[in-house]
Amino acid sequence: MSSLPENYVQNKILFGKNVCRERNEKGMSQNDLAATCGFEKTTISRIENGRTNCTIKTATTLAQALGISTSKLFNDLI
Repeated sequence: MSSLPENYVQNKILFGKNVCRERNEKGMSQNDLAATCGFEKTTISRIENGRTNCTIKTATTLAQALGISTSKLFNDLI
């Protein structure tokens, strides 16, 4: 059985903070972002709080809804 890298949880938290920061800079609520992405508000909340694993597809959808590059959401990850 393989183990997760030590920084896995920290990266989920940093990714979520990046989503939250970008959303706030755009003046969007979690509901606004969720509606734009076709997600539930609880999904946005879980992502922003680092409580869920985010797929590349989800990251790309979030970035498009925020009008930024997907790579910007991965800034500062360890």
